[in-house]
Formats: sequence, structure tokens, C-alpha cells
Amino acid sequence: MFERDGAMIGPVAWQMRAVGSEFLETSSHRFVYTTVIRHPPGRVFDAIARRPAEIGEWYPGFDRSGTWSSADDPGAGSRRRVRMAGVTYDDTVLVWEPPSRFAFRVDRAGLPIARAVAEGYRILPHPSGSAVEWVFAIDPHRALEPLTSWFDPALARLFARASANLEKHLSR
Repeated sequence: MFERDGAMIGPVAWQMRAVGSEFLETSSHRFVYTTVIRHPPGRVFDAIARRPAEIGEWYPGFDRSGTWSSADDPGAGSRRRVRMAGVTYDDTVLVWEPPSRFAFRVDRAGLPIARAVAEGYRILPHPSGSAVEWVFAIDPHRALEPLTSWFDPALARLFARASANLEKHLSR
């Protein structure tokens, strides 16, 4: 269990394989999506990476319980805890290069979804604001292998919704 302000956030029972940032390029189940957000890279990076509780304000399914598990400023090696759709995830930051790159792996999850998961974001200047690339890499448990053909359309919809929500969130 993990505590924040004395309250238990939830159990995280399934350990995943520790992967490095290269997994984002080498995974056999790698999904890449891009969009343009009409805000500068620094603001986009901060919303995506710097404040885990804020993710719940724009990313579908996340709540606002996200927190860093260390008192240090976030950076490569930092750990955080987030919750999506009631499932708790412990992550380790793999890449922290404000305002252009952020990547993390999932270390533990409340459900046995995969043997390994990593996500990466590239945020580059664009004439309209920022070009954002999201990479989702997964080594799913064997039971989920037959479902991997559904991952791409489901993740594409999720990224489209998250991007539209992020645009609105940053425009407030």
C-alpha cells in the first residue's frame, strides 16, 4: 500500500519487468500517435509530466490522486503513483528532458495487464504551438495477446480524447 497524507491510495500487486527507454523503440507492440496542441512546449510538458494530479483534469479515466513518491524535484529515476479507471500504477521516469521529452515505465499495477509497459512523449515546437508524439509500448500477458489487434483503434481514440481535453485544459 502507498500512503499520501495518511490515506491509503490502493494496492499495487503485479510487478512488471523493468525496461529502459529503448523499449519504446523495440517493443513488438508499439503504438505511435501524433497531434498538434496550440500551446508552447513548456506548458504542454508541464501538464503531461510535471504534475501527476493534474493528469486527472484532462486525461480520460485518470483521477486526481497522482503524486510523486519522492520529495526531490522530478527527473529521470523519479517515481510516481497514478490511478486510471480505479487501477493504481507505480511508474519510474525513464527520460526527463523539459520541455521536449518525457518517458516512463510502469513498475507495478493493480491488475496483471502486461509483463512490461512504457510510454513516451516528444513535444516539439510547431508553428501552431506544439507537435506531440505519444508512444505506447507494451509486452502484454499471453491472455491479452489475442486482443492486441484492438489496441491500436482503442489507443487512437484515447489519445484523440486526451489531446482535445488537454487543449481545453491549457486554454483555461
